[in-house]
Amino acid sequence: MAPSFCFIFSALFAALVQGLKGVRNNTEVIVQIFFTALKIDSITQSFLELSDPTSPVYAKYWSAQQVTEAFKPETQGLEAVEKWLHSFNPLKTSSKLSNSRGHLTFKSTVEDVEVLLKTSCSHVDEHESAQTIRCGPLQIPKDLKSYIDMITVTAEVSHNPRKRQSPLRKQHGLAVRGLEKKASGQALDVDCDTYTSPECLRSLYNISRSVSSPLDGSLGIYEGAWTAWLPEDLDQFFERFEPELKGRRPVAQAIDGGYTQTDYKITPFNLESDLDFEYAMVLTNTTVVNLQVGDKYLLGNLNDMLAAFDVYYCGALDPSTDPVFPDDQPGGYNKSTDCGTLSPPKVVSISYTWPEVDFPPEYLRRQCLEFLKLGLMGVTVVVASGDTGTQSGIAPGTCTDKATKQNSNYTTGMFSPQWPSGCPWVISVGGTQFQTQSGANSTSPTNISTPQSNEIAFNMVLSSGERLSSGGGFSNTIPMPNYQREAVSAYLLREKAHISSLVASGYIGGANGSISTRGFPDVSVMASSYLTVVDGELKAIHGTSASAVVFASMIAMVNADRHRVGKSSVGFVNPTLYANPDIFNDVTSGHNYGCGADPAFRAAKGWDAITGLGSPNYGALHKILMELP
Repeated sequence: MAPSFCFIFSALFAALVQGLKGVRNNTEVIVQIFFTALKIDSITQSFLELSDPTSPVYAKYWSAQQVTEAFKPETQGLEAVEKWLHSFNPLKTSSKLSNSRGHLTFKSTVEDVEVLLKTSCSHVDEHESAQTIRCGPLQIPKDLKSYIDMITVTAEVSHNPRKRQSPLRKQHGLAVRGLEKKASGQALDVDCDTYTSPECLRSLYNISRSVSSPLDGSLGIYEGAWTAWLPEDLDQFFERFEPELKGRRPVAQAIDGGYTQTDYKITPFNLESDLDFEYAMVLTNTTVVNLQVGDKYLLGNLNDMLAAFDVYYCGALDPSTDPVFPDDQPGGYNKSTDCGTLSPPKVVSISYTWPEVDFPPEYLRRQCLEFLKLGLMGVTVVVASGDTGTQSGIAPGTCTDKATKQNSNYTTGMFSPQWPSGCPWVISVGGTQFQTQSGANSTSPTNISTPQSNEIAFNMVLSSGERLSSGGGFSNTIPMPNYQREAVSAYLLREKAHISSLVASGYIGGANGSISTRGFPDVSVMASSYLTVVDGELKAIHGTSASAVVFASMIAMVNADRHRVGKSSVGFVNPTLYANPDIFNDVTSGHNYGCGADPAFRAAKGWDAITGLGSPNYGALHKILMELP
């Protein structure tokens, strides 16, 4: 009897054929079928238990092999899908099952794919000049629905074109020439009401110098290809703020080529890396790992880094979105994609953001599970919430069209949250500032409340007219985790009238007008006027990438002190942070903006969708985390 069929929209509509100039029935494609991890609910529960200090299994982290075994799909599902494929006569090539048994791959043609999946593939224009074919909706046998998570169809091409929108990078920084002169040959005496320096951060957040420095390599920082720190910039910064570090360098860990270039010493290439490593190395006083991802043509992305940590995830890379190697272009990385070549550092910091809407929901969910896997192994992932408020780009802004649910260069539309802050298994770090700091927004905070600290939400207009604002809000895809439900619900109640107006205007909310998705950020840290040596010049740099690195450094220092007394790394700490809100300085003034809403989300008592739980009192944070088993 012929199998009954049903339409599978949300899980399978992500089938894209990239790199084609037109639809030809005999075009060869690669088809990947990803299996559903049926035990994900129980795995997530186990993860939360080992992250709960009151649980008897707290910090009993899993090995990589245990993680792999837990995520293997059911044998029954594999056999059912393979039987279905083998019954399809035109399919002349055998399928290959990945090492993790999480997906299988086979080669086919557009014509056969259309018959197999009872679909049609049509030509569309996407991302300006990129040529793409979309196949869908797809049909699969109804009895296979519970086994299949996603199907991708990718054209075979001679090399990988650059995929998707590149992450948002800093391009701003104001030279601080007066301080340059004063700093020549001597330590800087910084006015912390105006600028941010390592000593200012220590004073503001009660950061004492650790009794024992973090273990070398315990903090890793993600950087994309082409970006590079300059040795002379590091040394000039160290000379001013931590002379004993002069001559020290990050440890380079190249992933898929790990291309850096130092021939062109200009701000777009050097600013982010200089900022990240200057502050991480001075605050932790240790060697920090430079996780450099991609070659000179394929910039690499988070999935490439995650594949380098997880050999079984490597085969799950989506060629329609992820750079896949070897790259046969001259000077490209001519080896296979790095798979399980690195052990992840105990803390990973990510300064870059991507528009959540740029990726299919299934892609986001699978990547989010990789962050959960890292947490199962005791790794803390810290990410920046972004610098463009509730939109995913700087003016004229990038918001989501309400009809198509795709990003457009609109100044109005639905809020476009940043990724990976929307994943609940990372710590998302928003930004704060002082009202006195250079470039601060001169307008008064819209919410009238009495600040409990002298920090306000990061929201400033630079002399160039460019406006920066702490990223924050709610994912459009990922459900709200239980550990933050109480705190977020309290915020939605306090801000009920304002949130209702945002929902009514179509900026946020589901079909029923409610908010039930992941809220971010979780915490916040100073994001304004970081004194940084870039291309030989002292500049004041702004943004939550600095905030993320500072918080990641704090976690690395705690881990070092725990290691000294024979304890494990803290791993996924979000449940502990939300259970102890008193260890944060509550930021209750300010707001962010975006997509025509100004204010968008407002700071308020307790957790809010721009500064999270607030900024950390490191002394209190250290005490709580050191007391954990």
